[in-house]
Amino acid sequence: MPAPHVMIVDDAPENRLVLSTLLESDYQTSEAECGEDAINMLSDARPDLILLDISMPGMSGYDVCVNIRKNPETRGIPVIFVSAKDSTEERLEGFEAGADDFLTKPIDGNSLLEKVKFHIQRSLDKKEAQKQSQDAMNVAMEAMTSSSELGQIIQFVKEVQTIRTAMQLSTSIMTVASQFGLNTAVLIDTAPATLLGCSKDSMEARLMEKFRTAEQRITNMGVRTIIRSGPVVMLIKNMPYDDESRYGRLKDHLAVLADIASDRAKSILAESMMHEQRLSFLKEIIALAELNIEKTS
Repeated sequence: MPAPHVMIVDDAPENRLVLSTLLESDYQTSEAECGEDAINMLSDARPDLILLDISMPGMSGYDVCVNIRKNPETRGIPVIFVSAKDSTEERLEGFEAGADDFLTKPIDGNSLLEKVKFHIQRSLDKKEAQKQSQDAMNVAMEAMTSSSELGQIIQFVKEVQTIRTAMQLSTSIMTVASQFGLNTAVLIDTAPATLLGCSKDSMEARLMEKFRTAEQRITNMGVRTIIRSGPVVMLIKNMPYDDESRYGRLKDHLAVLADIASDRAKSILAESMMHEQRLSFLKEIIALAELNIEKTS
């Protein structure tokens, strides 16, 4: 079986050299020095993963990623942004463009190899799961020809277990809602809260904050509707209030979506907590070891 293929897109030759050298023992690599070249190369070959610089002449990494996600032939390829910056805004813009992960320059070799391996395996697992469930999905979709909305919920169920961060989960929720024709904001009760679809100082953000601990699951306010399930709060800004049938149907769909997202959010939070606990434990061990060294020296 041939080694997985990683495409490296970066305008700096020295950066491409570093990445290709780190990967060469386990992966096939190809290189593109600009976004336009990468898009052209994708018409001939499909890599298993793309390492994509953000700041490049011509097409930025964001533009390239959006182009990849718009193309049905390439939208499933994992994309890891490689950037010298690591701001929340840059990460948010990256995830909105369709990125799967980030690496910060200067590159840590171990982190690079771990992320590349993880995302390639996740992509393979996703393809295998889709293949195995195709027959069952065909039967289900035949029974749901009258409801494309429910089909979007099912697709979300298929993909939700591959989501690893609260921001990715928020983006997926908003994607499903947008396919329903809805303008949505999402808050996930992390520390600090994960917010998408509005600014943290906006009226929408304050409204969702108010409902983080509310008892009611669904609150109707005309065209605005709040749906809460566990750590997930959704604000729909344009519910079809004048269409009673569609309004009720969408509310039911969104309640199911919120419940599914809530279960995954709880898992993500638990995984994050375990990770933090492991880090704390390691720090304690290191501190104890250093103390013992000082005593014996």
